[in-house]
Amino acid sequence: MDAKASTYEDSVILSQEEISEYLAAFGEKEVYLREAVLLLPVEKVYALLDINLRSLWEAIKEIRGGLPTSKTALKYLSKSASDVSTKPQHRFIRAVPMPRQATELSIAQMEKGFTIPTITSWLGFLELSRPNPVVLDYWKAKLYALSDLSGQVIRLLPNKHDRFAAYTSSDVVEQLGCPASRQSILDLLHDLSEDELVQSRALAQLMSADSLATLLRLAAWFMADSQVGNWEFELEEGTQNVIHAAWVIPTWCASNQSWSNPMQAALEKLASLAGLTKKRPGPVTYLGKLWAAHDGMEPESRIRLLRNWMQLKGGRPSFQMLLDLIKVSYDLHIRQRGDLPLDAKADYWQGACVFRFAETMSLLIRDLKRSGWPTELVISLMDVYETEYRMARRLLGKPLEN
Repeated sequence: MDAKASTYEDSVILSQEEISEYLAAFGEKEVYLREAVLLLPVEKVYALLDINLRSLWEAIKEIRGGLPTSKTALKYLSKSASDVSTKPQHRFIRAVPMPRQATELSIAQMEKGFTIPTITSWLGFLELSRPNPVVLDYWKAKLYALSDLSGQVIRLLPNKHDRFAAYTSSDVVEQLGCPASRQSILDLLHDLSEDELVQSRALAQLMSADSLATLLRLAAWFMADSQVGNWEFELEEGTQNVIHAAWVIPTWCASNQSWSNPMQAALEKLASLAGLTKKRPGPVTYLGKLWAAHDGMEPESRIRLLRNWMQLKGGRPSFQMLLDLIKVSYDLHIRQRGDLPLDAKADYWQGACVFRFAETMSLLIRDLKRSGWPTELVISLMDVYETEYRMARRLLGKPLEN
C-alpha cells in the first residue's frame, strides 16, 4: 500500500484504540433495531446486481490481508448474528475495517436509543468507495435525515396513516424518491382506511418506486463522479457533455407502446466501439466473432451466448465474462485510436460495471412490466437518473453544457 493510500485509510478507518473506545461505550448497549425507510439494504442491491457476497469478500480479502474468512464474515453479517455471544462479536469487529463517519452515525443513533444498520452500511460503503468529497457530503446529509425519519419521526406517530403521511411529505423522501409517488400516496391516504393501506398493492408499488429512484440517483452520482474524475480522458474523447450511461436507462416509446432494451443498446455501443460501422453483420454476430477469435473458439457459441444475453435468456452472465468481452472490445478501440492513456486499463472494470448496470435495468423493466406497474409511474422513475446526473455534475463543479 502506498503512502497516499495509507494516509487516506488512516483518515477513514478507525484505529484499534478508537474501536476499543467505541466498544467500551456502546459494545453492549441495548437499543431498538429499526428498519430504514426508502433505502434497500446493501445486500439486496448486491443481489439485484448479481454480486455474490462470498466471492466479493474473498476478492477484498486478497487485497486486504488479515480479514476473516468469507464463512466467518457471512456468519457475523447475517441476521442471526445477534445470537452470537459478545466476545466473538467484538473479535470480529476488531478484525474488519470500521469506516469513521459510518461509526459516528451509528453512535449518534445509539445515543437516541436505536440502530439502523441499513443506513450506516450505506454511509460506510460510500466512505470506502473514495468518492469526491462533494459526493460523500451530499449523501451523508441525506442519510442522517433518513436516520432521523426512520428512527424517530415516524416512530413517534400513533398510527400507520400518520406514518405514511410523514414519510411521503418529508423533505428527504421528496428529494430522493420517485416524483410520481408523492401525490399518488397522498391520494391513497385520503381514500383508504388503515387496514386497506397495509394491504394496498398500489401503495407498495409507490414505495418501491421511491426505493428504486433512490438507487438510480445514487448510481447517477457515482457515474458523474467517475466522469469528472477522468476529465482529461473525457475531453480527449469529446464525451464531457454526455450523460454517462444514460443509454442504460430504459425509455418508453409511445408509438410502439414498448420499452427500450438496455442490453441491446449495450451490445450495439460495444460493437460500435470495437469498429462496427455497417448494419450487417449485426452487433451480436460482430462481437461474437471478435470474442471467439480472441479466445480461439468457434464463433457460433459466442454468438448464441450474446443473443441469449440480449433476450434475457439462459441465466445471468458472470462478471468475469462481461469483463472479458469488455477487454476484447476496448483493446480493439484503443489500437484503432493509436494511443493508450496511462489509466486506460482501469476502464475495463468500469465498463463491465456499466454493462452489468444495463443488464440489471433490462431485467428490472421486464419485471416491472410483468408486475403491472403503471407506465406513468415507471417513466417518472426512469427520469430521475438524468435529473440527478445533471445536479451531480453541477455540484461537482462541471455542469453539463447542453
